[in-house]
Amino acid sequence: MAENDSSRTPQTASRARNRFDMGLTLTTTRQGRKTLLKDSTYDTPTRSTSDVAELLKLGAAVEADDKENSSEETGAHAAAGQDIYGFQRRVVRKRGASSLRGRSTRGRRGGTVKASRGRPSKDAENEDDDDDEEEEPLVPTNNGSSSDEADGADSAYAEHLDFAQTGPTYERYFQGLHTTRAPKTSDNTLSKLPTQSLSETHAILKSVPLKHKHELQLLESLHRRQFRQWYFELSNKFNLVFYGYGSKRRLINMFASQCSDAPVVIINGYFPALNLKQTLEKIASEALELSATGSVADIAALIHGYFESKSRAIDHMYVVVHNIDGLCLRKHQAALSVLASSPRIHFLASVDHIEAPLIWDTSSITKFNWIWHDLTTFEPYTVETSYENLSTETKEIGPRGVLHVLASLTENAKGVFRVLAEFQIAESIMDTKQSAEMPYNSYFTMCRDQFLVSSETTFRSQLTEFRDHKVIQSRHTPDGTEFVFIPLPSSTLETILESM
Repeated sequence: MAENDSSRTPQTASRARNRFDMGLTLTTTRQGRKTLLKDSTYDTPTRSTSDVAELLKLGAAVEADDKENSSEETGAHAAAGQDIYGFQRRVVRKRGASSLRGRSTRGRRGGTVKASRGRPSKDAENEDDDDDEEEEPLVPTNNGSSSDEADGADSAYAEHLDFAQTGPTYERYFQGLHTTRAPKTSDNTLSKLPTQSLSETHAILKSVPLKHKHELQLLESLHRRQFRQWYFELSNKFNLVFYGYGSKRRLINMFASQCSDAPVVIINGYFPALNLKQTLEKIASEALELSATGSVADIAALIHGYFESKSRAIDHMYVVVHNIDGLCLRKHQAALSVLASSPRIHFLASVDHIEAPLIWDTSSITKFNWIWHDLTTFEPYTVETSYENLSTETKEIGPRGVLHVLASLTENAKGVFRVLAEFQIAESIMDTKQSAEMPYNSYFTMCRDQFLVSSETTFRSQLTEFRDHKVIQSRHTPDGTEFVFIPLPSSTLETILESM
């Protein structure tokens, strides 16, 4: 110890005395020359912001002084900052080493080495010369304060370390925002699901048990009591429209079967390939024995004129339209309103779309002369959806899908589709044994002559759009000739062209 004390230079001793003169208690160890600062004068719970700032300045001055004289005395500023947050180093002696003398009671319990103000104690010098001492990690000291102050010191110290390691919070936010990460997407697609045929779909739907059977029977009996009221309203030149949840087809057909005083015509508007022109032609030729030609509006006017004439063979007629708001009938509401305006044509219709009244304008509503009836049945739409493609196995598109695709295309693209559809309809009328397919070169020439496309590149892009949706398909013969066709029957194509 004497040798160590004598070996200390006057400059080091003077620097230590200067530190104690500043009112700081200095605790040092020989290993690494760790420096710890603690201000005994500010060891009170109420420290002002200015005192803390002054203490930080003193710590910075000590650190600069240590850097000039020796590289072993670095870290004084960090140690001072740690002491501000209530952390001190605990000195532990190795086994076999002599215990330090002259410490206070709190120093023995918490491992804090303190000296009197003005001069360093002998215990501090002995601690400086002890080679067998080692340091523990930083631990918080209570110093007689409450648990709330200790928790605050812990959180403050954690924030201090977090700031020192990762930087400010806003910088970490932008670093995480622009950090490239692997996309968290799954490789599972709908194509990996097992396919289900149409027969399997219908078998599953039929296996679903019917719920609330007795309540549904009671509801049906209540609706059947209204048959006399419906007949009375029809005889007074009103037309009936039924709405409500559930299929209304069975009850309406039951009522129509009791109207035996006149012919009854039933039109299924839910059929996706319904052709209203052909339907009106059959009504005129088979029921009224008239030769009808022309458009849908012309045939409707012809039937209306027949019931207005005095030489008619049939006095009146019932027309039942299931789903008058169907996709194939939405553009023919004006022609249907002409039929309903006749006092001798009794019109019954049902709607299922929530926005069905929007398809009629003021003139059509006046001609229809509706009386609305709630016909909620809660019955499944088994027949109405039987024409839908509910299978996941087929790869062909139906008429409703074709109309949906055409609604999103330009007028020129619709014209390209119309050219091929009209060609297939004409070929089917001629009853040729050959399939209704058009050669690719002839198809391109017809579209170019009608100014639908300007080049073959544009024509190819139009065909690509239809091929992606399975609307138009093609095949190649052994000699390399390409043929294009629409995989739909001619009756369905006529319905689609009318809806366009």
